[in-house]
Amino acid sequence: RKFLQKSTLAISAPAVLGLSGTLLGKESDEVKFAVIGTGGRGRYLLGEALKVVGTRVAAVCDIDQDALDQALEISGSHKPKTSTNYRKLLEQKDIEAVIVATPPYLHKAMIIDVLASGRNCYAEKPMAITVHDVNAVVKAAGSARGILQIGQQLRYQKQFRQLMPRIHNGELGKIGFIRGQRYGDWNGPGSRGPMKWLWTIEESGDQIVEQSVHELDVINWIMNDHPVRIAGLGGQNIIHEPEGANVFDTYGLTLEYPGRRHAIFSMTKYAPYANNMGGRIINAYGEKGSVDVQLSDPCTIVWRGKDAPPPEKVHAPDFDFGHESVKDFFRCIREGDKPFCDAETGRVAALTALLGRKAMYERRVVTWEDLLR
Repeated sequence: RKFLQKSTLAISAPAVLGLSGTLLGKESDEVKFAVIGTGGRGRYLLGEALKVVGTRVAAVCDIDQDALDQALEISGSHKPKTSTNYRKLLEQKDIEAVIVATPPYLHKAMIIDVLASGRNCYAEKPMAITVHDVNAVVKAAGSARGILQIGQQLRYQKQFRQLMPRIHNGELGKIGFIRGQRYGDWNGPGSRGPMKWLWTIEESGDQIVEQSVHELDVINWIMNDHPVRIAGLGGQNIIHEPEGANVFDTYGLTLEYPGRRHAIFSMTKYAPYANNMGGRIINAYGEKGSVDVQLSDPCTIVWRGKDAPPPEKVHAPDFDFGHESVKDFFRCIREGDKPFCDAETGRVAALTALLGRKAMYERRVVTWEDLLR
């Protein structure tokens, strides 16, 4: 909110950049970028971007001075300009790409302004936290000169990239059912971190939109489609801090996909990690075999039948999918390519989370068409 209040300058691509229709990244070996939002996630993305050969951070923006100081320390000899006004930052003519890593309720306005200025944009998920705002971002991306990549980073997991074509080609037969969970840890009152925006529906979109959008995107990816309807229930029943917190701390969804295929997904914020009671799980069950889709360890295929081969490991050791997503962003800028996690990927992931949220809030079955209406 403060980002937008402090940023009152209008954006005009020709006035700000004075550029022709050619993306700068294709004409220069060094891609200069900026980061809007230098909290924990923004600083992580800044560090990963600086590991990509041929990048230079030209500007950083945040309303918190401590966050800016930490970003400057990470930037080292690059010595980027600093600002508390993101629209002022967009007046800086040498910037070719912008990373947006602010709280979700700011994404829509910032993404649209970055694209309107002619820049390439890497925006953290979710794309936006309402259907109206998702549509607005997609429309802006459709007419933009720069590219838009959404931070659904799990799509850059190497073992997932190896596994998904095999699933989609029918190697495991029809995938009829998926179970998934995101069970987080909570250490009791007073243990919440400093990100107060994360615990309010108005600023985060609720936990399903801000966090579970990752797992829901992977489930969509396995099913190679979006759900046609979702039933859900949930609530805020244990965690009521920090003051003003109103997000659901637990919920359960049943998702129906075309072909009467189904998935169940549940979340709780107060599961201990000990004794296998917490963590993130996605298991897909098919006609010929099932697969444990692990986010960090190897994915394991268990084949069906009396003559089935032993379980197969789909392994990708020492692979940082977060870094790979950032590296692909700069590759696409240089090559004029379409990002793997483009606006459409971000749209479907966000809408799936919003569909689940609507089902939970209204305590009924909600269809995809209901949501879009």
